[in-house]
Amino acid sequence: MDIGIHVSLWTREWTEPYLDYIDLASDLGFNSVEIPLMDPDTLPLDAIKERLERTGLAVRCGTGLGPATDLSSDDSQIRAAGLQHLKKCISAAAEIGSPSLQGVIHSAWGKRSRTTAISRKQSAALLREAADFASDSGLTIALECINRYESSFLNTAEQGMAMLDVIDRRNVGLHLDTYHMNIEEASFREAFKLTSGRLFHLHLSENNRGYPGSGLLDWDLIIEQAINNGYNGPWIIESYVVPDCPEGDDVCIWRQIEPDTMKSLGNSLEFLQKLIRNKGTKKDE
Repeated sequence: MDIGIHVSLWTREWTEPYLDYIDLASDLGFNSVEIPLMDPDTLPLDAIKERLERTGLAVRCGTGLGPATDLSSDDSQIRAAGLQHLKKCISAAAEIGSPSLQGVIHSAWGKRSRTTAISRKQSAALLREAADFASDSGLTIALECINRYESSFLNTAEQGMAMLDVIDRRNVGLHLDTYHMNIEEASFREAFKLTSGRLFHLHLSENNRGYPGSGLLDWDLIIEQAINNGYNGPWIIESYVVPDCPEGDDVCIWRQIEPDTMKSLGNSLEFLQKLIRNKGTKKDE
């Protein structure tokens, strides 16, 4: 049972140093951490590996593209910069022991222009090249489907599966997030059924972007359907709960989401541990 936490939950800026948060995740009882590779050139790889070895935590890596690295751009230089960024992230992920790279790696986060068939083909062609590069290191990559207010490129599991068909690489899968799914999917059950066997990564976040178990989402259904359709983890809490900081502004956190961020997080971890354990046991019976 691999329950992890995205370290950006504790940071105020996307590139803030996060080494101490690896220790904090371990102290709280998490099994793994997800580390954002927003600037892989400055990543302290040796220090990260030392912390991971000392704590025994598993690691996953994610990243996101921006306007200057958009794989779906009409500008060939921007697309080339995006592919170069992904290759650097894949190499860094492999170096610190992550088996995967996921996130908004198909287009620019925040892209709101209408997506054309040409832009999808351009992105798919470069993702195919990134997948082959990742395959050399034994890594998978996963495309995150996010809500309409943060992207016009991939919003639903159905769109994601169609993109996988175009890319046509078995080491490429999908990355879903319950916060985004709650906005875009008509059914959690159908989304997990559709992505069975191709769901590589899952972020857990409440309907208000708080910690799992504190809001409106039906976690009994979510965990049960994910497990029943073959998903075995990692289960990564990625909640944004702190306002009045650059990172919070970027994801529109305008008020304190969790009243006591550390106590609430501990409660959420305990809630997920029991739920995943119980649902997994029932499936095996």
